Amino acid sequence: MIVAVLGGGNGSHATAVDLTLRGHEVRWWRRRAPLPPGGRVRYVAGETRGEITVALATNDLDAAVAGSDLVIAPVPASAQRELLDALAAVLEPGQAVAFTPGTFGTWLGARLRPDVAFLETGTLPYLARVTAPGEVSIPVTAGRLPVGSVPGTGPLADEAHARFAAAFPTAVRVRDGLDAALANWGPVIHPPLIVHNLGAIESFGDRFDIHADGTSPSVLATTRALDAERVALRERLGFGEPHWPLLDYHLGKDTSMYPPDAKARLLASNLWRESVHIDHRYVHEDIRCGLVLNVELARLAGVPAPTGAAILALMGAALGEDLAASGRGPDLLGTRDLDELRRLAREGMATSER
Repeated sequence: MIVAVLGGGNGSHATAVDLTLRGHEVRWWRRRAPLPPGGRVRYVAGETRGEITVALATNDLDAAVAGSDLVIAPVPASAQRELLDALAAVLEPGQAVAFTPGTFGTWLGARLRPDVAFLETGTLPYLARVTAPGEVSIPVTAGRLPVGSVPGTGPLADEAHARFAAAFPTAVRVRDGLDAALANWGPVIHPPLIVHNLGAIESFGDRFDIHADGTSPSVLATTRALDAERVALRERLGFGEPHWPLLDYHLGKDTSMYPPDAKARLLASNLWRESVHIDHRYVHEDIRCGLVLNVELARLAGVPAPTGAAILALMGAALGEDLAASGRGPDLLGTRDLDELRRLAREGMATSER
């Protein structure tokens, strides 16, 4: 297939490497910053090392997207709206765009271009880090990758899922884009890490390892409570098993999205010590977008979400803003009608419903 990969972060590097190795023609686009010279990327994936060269490395979005069988956007949720504004002008009817993951970016995309299938995954396909310019390490690849679309059913969706599965053989099709959005672990893992450790983050900077030092038993208890609220929301909205409980990952179960030895591989890689601050992706993507989405949908559905609401209140005070109003809530989605939301996520949007 011809696959356009958009963005220049960890996920985009890993996607470009993996799909090139799988034999796809990869066109790699980045808006402003330069891509690796010649589109060459050196990689480490487990015990395997090598170098790939993508078919095209470009700053021209139209050149990357035109004629592509699949467009993959491993960009933060906070960057989706700007990207969608640019994509809307160059996408062709019937194309497929995948956010990996999406945080219900499928809904935003479908409102702009209802003639295009928008997919999103419930987690990152790769746990990867760019280690130097033109170099990426990929210690973990998802073993079960939930993916949903808007529309969730029909010929447009079926063709998009077939293309996605050709690129990602571990894909597990779920009901629709909302189902996939509510499988996302990012808004469960990262908000407790940030809110519990904000003092250490701001006081110690790079000396504080949020993943190693910040993941204490009390933080994990908050994470479990937040995940229980996510699952309760899924159940209230009528989504069936699997609910992808985060505990499966912590226990190393083969029902998790990642392989049983994923945690051990991450620790062995020594790649997850990062500089975290209040302007970090974990705040913009997983709190302002992901957690706001979960808590606001829970409120509309009448599902108690005290842990999520408390985190939003504390982070809102720290940021000086009303996160429920500024984040990915009903005002941004364009509806407060859950029945309408579920129907359109499943059936897709006509031009009059954009």
